[in-house]
Amino acid sequence: MMRLIRTLAVYGYLALIVVCGVPYFNHLEKNKEKLGEQAVAEKIYAYARNMARRIVALTGSTITVKGAEHLPQEGAVLYVANHQSYMDIPVIMSVIERPVGFVAKEEIGQIPFFKKWIVHMKCVLITRGDARKALTAILQAAKLLQQGHSLVLYPEGTRSKDGMLGEFKAGSLKAAQKGKSMIVPLAVDGARDIMPRGSFLMYRRPVTVTVLPPVSADQVQAMDTRELAWPVKSQIAQALGQDVTANGDELHG
Repeated sequence: MMRLIRTLAVYGYLALIVVCGVPYFNHLEKNKEKLGEQAVAEKIYAYARNMARRIVALTGSTITVKGAEHLPQEGAVLYVANHQSYMDIPVIMSVIERPVGFVAKEEIGQIPFFKKWIVHMKCVLITRGDARKALTAILQAAKLLQQGHSLVLYPEGTRSKDGMLGEFKAGSLKAAQKGKSMIVPLAVDGARDIMPRGSFLMYRRPVTVTVLPPVSADQVQAMDTRELAWPVKSQIAQALGQDVTANGDELHG
């Protein structure tokens, strides 16, 4: 019974806060000249981050952060994370204090009201299975990084079915290379247990987010995407206690 109550509380709160967020974001955007672009970005993200933290709290779950000292305090960052669950987004937003957007699948933009959030938070939508549109999205992400806006990228491209790291699409890391930004790997462990794939129910579970040592912008520029993807994936796999070669060591460009 408590599980169902938590689930209903999460969905009810999410619906309310998403709908209320649109006019608030529009108000901030209209006053961008007066407030300043950076102040508007910070207010929008503060609102979204508060929502994310409340969602995690409503499930009864807790987040343990390891390696918080590796979170950069300035400059654009491409955070590269494993993808376990839809709960990855509120979990990661609970950990990252500075404004950040997400590179997410195109279908999310079709959810009512979320499209406005995506625009205001400077997220990038990517079309899976269409190489040309995917490249356009990567270039859009690179442009945002060049402008100083940080992003979260899931190089697996989809949620893991069993929690194991899937194939890394190395080409997606071109966003960091063309955007001349650093990469910070994130290992998210336990988010899939809060909302298992194929279930709408929310469970009370512990989550650990490990922030791994950054790959500097200079290092990013010095390697091709396959060379770059390997150490990033290896760090994440090690933090998750997984053998990076268990899935055939696939790193596709």
